[in-house]
Amino acid sequence: MSYSSNRTSAAVIGGRAIRGARPGRTVRTCGALSERTAMAEETSNLKKKAREAAERRNYEYAIELYSQLLLAYPKDAEARRELRAVEVRLAKESPPSPARKILRSVVPLVKMLFLSMGKKYDGVIEECEKILRFDPGNVSVLLTLGRAAMKAGYADAAVATFEDIRTQRGGGNQRILVKALRELAYGYERQNRIKEAIDIWGEVQRYVPQDREAQTKIRDLSAKEMATNIEVATTGVEAGKQARQIIKSKEEAEKLERREHFIRTKEDVEAAIRETLEDIAKHPEDARLYSKLYSLHKQGENYEEAKKAIRKAQELDPQSWTYKFYEHDLEIWKMMREVNDLIRRYRAGEGTLKDEINRRRADLLKFRLESYVNREKQFPTDFAVAFELGKIYFEIAQSKNDGALYDEAIKRFQKTARDPKYRIEAGLRMGQSFSAKGQHELALKRFDEALATLEVRDDNWKNLWYAKGETFERLGNSEEAVKAFMTIYEIDVGFRDVAKRLEKLQKK
Repeated sequence: MSYSSNRTSAAVIGGRAIRGARPGRTVRTCGALSERTAMAEETSNLKKKAREAAERRNYEYAIELYSQLLLAYPKDAEARRELRAVEVRLAKESPPSPARKILRSVVPLVKMLFLSMGKKYDGVIEECEKILRFDPGNVSVLLTLGRAAMKAGYADAAVATFEDIRTQRGGGNQRILVKALRELAYGYERQNRIKEAIDIWGEVQRYVPQDREAQTKIRDLSAKEMATNIEVATTGVEAGKQARQIIKSKEEAEKLERREHFIRTKEDVEAAIRETLEDIAKHPEDARLYSKLYSLHKQGENYEEAKKAIRKAQELDPQSWTYKFYEHDLEIWKMMREVNDLIRRYRAGEGTLKDEINRRRADLLKFRLESYVNREKQFPTDFAVAFELGKIYFEIAQSKNDGALYDEAIKRFQKTARDPKYRIEAGLRMGQSFSAKGQHELALKRFDEALATLEVRDDNWKNLWYAKGETFERLGNSEEAVKAFMTIYEIDVGFRDVAKRLEKLQKK
């Protein structure tokens, strides 16, 4: 498909115009629906069709649908992630020959060069996608795509691309990985995700220990984070000026750094609590200070004081669901500590505690389920909430052997598997859920998809192979089960009970 025909097909999908994405696109009204609602509906429908096509293994059609959507709406980071996942699956199942990769790349590479010189970033993105269609693991092209997306103003799509390179560990190319990490750190900073940006610069330092840029950025971003923490605890222009003056003071900056980043010992916690109480005395109506006090008391393992602090925050800001869920987190933390304490006593010889442990575990699961169902209602787009809820449903399904609960878990894992942060574990849990329901072929498919994204033979890799072995056992395919467990055994004979499983299967 030519560059111009791509643009035409993207403008009209299903007989209707895709709205709101790029200058010059046809925009039509849609009854009483707002422009944004109409756009959301159309992109949602197209994504649904693409996902259905991918599930049917009609990868070419799925790629075409995603490509059309992204040409019309290049900011859609979710669609770009899903497109890449489908391309990877296609490349694994029907790998193109090296010659075909080269032939398919030559023209787009030339166009990409000229478009880059002319700063035509949308065109660069499209040419990158043409190459990635046949070579989705090409980290150099992914890096170019991410940079072009950032320059075009599609920050979310750019960040998603850099996260993909990070997940792939740069395809084994440390130079490209470090470049992608730098871009990702700047992307997080642009999104005001300061702590995550600091973490990524720390990762750059692990690869390049004396990197001055990383050192400078960590220092500057830490100062920026501290300045923000001061300013949010105060009001008015004058207070903001005072905050900036405080940062200039070396003594105060060190004090703040200790508060925010180096609270490790019991004494550190106590000092931070005293300083926070001083701030509260100056600004008694600031709910965020009580939230901070809650975190410190929790870190100091003082349940009662933590509960008082977070309830005060809720009293000051009753509309905040975040503070309500912080209290839930506190209760979960307390209940988990109590269960773990009972387990330690049971292992130490108190054999009568087994029933009590099971009862407390059931209560904990029930509370977590109620809390995270509410969180999902309030934060439906939060992948962290969806992933945790999926794990809770999975755990309850295991205890009850309930297929309907496994389906609830699968829904959340299907959603979060599109995010590189959760892709591997979501794929594992999804496959285990399918396997528990007797849908073994679907399970093996999920395991293979997750394995296809891993370059390192770490515990994630071993867990996926272990789950494959279990699934083959359930299918009664001892030969394939032996192969799966042997794959782990060859590099780690002590992993879980893999040696015993192999011995048992080989006897069969």
